[in-house]
Amino acid sequence: MDQQQLCEWDAVEACLECITSCSLEDGECVTSCVSTHLGEADELWKSSLCL
Repeated sequence: MDQQQLCEWDAVEACLECITSCSLEDGECVTSCVSTHLGEADELWKSSLCL
């Protein structure tokens, strides 16, 4: 696995950890986790973990 793939998986893992801390009814929390860890739609898979 190359460095970029490792960064992508780190971002996914961080996002999933964040989502699991959200309430099941809190869609805003889930949206925030995705935006924070995976980025907006045009920046998907970019994460501060890989900068």
